Amino acid sequence: MKNKRLLPLNSLQAFEAAGRHESFLDAAAEQSVSSGSISRHVRLLENYLGTELFVRRRNGVALTSAGRELAETVSAVFRDLRTATDRVRQPRRDRAIVISTLPIFAERWLYRRIPSFRRAFDHAELRVEAHNGEHDAEREDVDAWILYSSGRHPGYSVTRLFGEEVFPVCSPQFRETLSAHPGPEEVIGQPLLHDIYWDTDWPDWARAVGVSTGEFSANMRFALYKGVIRAAVDGMGMAVGHGEMVAEELATGQLVPLADLSVVSEKSYHLVMSRSSANNPALVRLKEWLLEECAARKLRNA
Repeated sequence: MKNKRLLPLNSLQAFEAAGRHESFLDAAAEQSVSSGSISRHVRLLENYLGTELFVRRRNGVALTSAGRELAETVSAVFRDLRTATDRVRQPRRDRAIVISTLPIFAERWLYRRIPSFRRAFDHAELRVEAHNGEHDAEREDVDAWILYSSGRHPGYSVTRLFGEEVFPVCSPQFRETLSAHPGPEEVIGQPLLHDIYWDTDWPDWARAVGVSTGEFSANMRFALYKGVIRAAVDGMGMAVGHGEMVAEELATGQLVPLADLSVVSEKSYHLVMSRSSANNPALVRLKEWLLEECAARKLRNA
C-alpha cells in the first residue's frame, strides 16, 4: 500500500501564524524568520493541498474561503497542542513562579506581602514582572497575570481577587481652593491628572456620577499611576484615587478624598491564568494564597 505524503508541519505552523495575522510580515516577526520564509512555507502547503489559501495583493494578503476554514481548524489544533504540552511539562521544584502585574499593584500591594509568600511557599521563588494593563498570551514564561479589568478574558481561568471604590483625591492645600461641598461639575473643572494606561479612569468616574466627559478642563498625563499620585500630592491637580493604591497617602494625610463622590469601579483585580496552568499545584496554591491575603484585609467582596 502506498504511503500518503506526510503533512508539512513546519508549513502548517507558518500558515497558522500568517492566517491569524493575515500578514506574512507579522507572522515572520512573530516567528523570527523572514517574510520570504513564511511565503515559501505557505506556498508549499498550498501545493500539498492543491488549493490557494491566500489571495496575494500588492498591499498584503487575505485568506481565501478555503484558507479561512483551514486556519480556524489549525489554530484550534495548535492551541490544544500547547495546552497538552503545558499539562505534561514537569517544572523543576525550584522554578520561580512568575507573575506579571501593574507596577503600582506590585509596589503597593504585592511586594509588601512577599514575607507571607515565603512562609506559604517554602521552596519557591516569586518573580514579579510589570505590564501596562494587558496580558501577552504568547509569553510562555509568565505563569499568571494580575489584571485590573472587567474580568472578561475568554479562554482563560479568571479569579476575582477584589474590587474597589474610586473617588477624587487631591492635596490638603488644593482642597482649600475648592468649595465646602464640591460637586462633580466643580471637580471636572479642575486640572485633572491622568494615567495614560488607566485612561478610562476619569471618563468612567464621570459617567458614574452623571457628568459629561466633554466638560473636562485642563489635563496632565503621566506614564504611570505612581506619577499621578506624586503630582496630586504636590498639588498639581486632582486624581482618581484607587482605594488600596492610595491608602498610604490617605493614611498620612498627603491626600484627602472627596468621599461623597466615591463610586464603585466597574473593574476589579483579577488573577488570570491559562486553563492548563490553573491545574498546576503550585499555581492552585498561589491562587489560594492570594485569596487568603485578600480575605485578611477584608477585600474579597469589595
